Amino acid sequence: MSKGLLAEKIGALRKSKGLSQEQLADESSINLRTLQRIEAGSTEPRGNTLRSIAQVLDIPIEELLDFTQEVNPGFLQMMNLASLSFWLVPLGNLFIPLILWVLKREKVKGVDQLGRRLLNFQLTWCFIIYGFLFLTVLCLFKQLPFFISPLLIAPVVLSLCLLNTIVILVASFQLQRGRERVYSFAFPIL
Repeated sequence: MSKGLLAEKIGALRKSKGLSQEQLADESSINLRTLQRIEAGSTEPRGNTLRSIAQVLDIPIEELLDFTQEVNPGFLQMMNLASLSFWLVPLGNLFIPLILWVLKREKVKGVDQLGRRLLNFQLTWCFIIYGFLFLTVLCLFKQLPFFISPLLIAPVVLSLCLLNTIVILVASFQLQRGRERVYSFAFPIL
């Protein structure tokens, strides 16, 4: 974790505003000893405490939240590659990354943004792929015309599965290279 970075950031911002620890503690309605522990890096402010400090320092809380998140590119890779689970588990490409996103979106830097883009892309892909599968089942039971027969839809579904795999692997390569913006083409659902 980066408690030390957050402590340094709060201390530097307090000093740049010309506030003493007593003034900041008083104006943010927190205990002076608590503020001293925060600036020493021995405790990490959460919730209302962090919000109060940000308000007194006249900065958006997001600027401080960036310092409370750990940098873990390996986790970003794992969350991305978890989307490949659709080959083994139906809808695994949604549920596994969703669980990882919910568990770590506030703890690991970049997870919230990547998770949103990844899940939007996978939701879009699921709508398309399951739409084709629905058409296939409909063709089998309703005896629809030949142009939408299961023999023609099956290669399309397989191609879409391979395309999804390629997109996931390309995104993984981009993450490995430090590229921030992956999965930029999907319908914004989340």
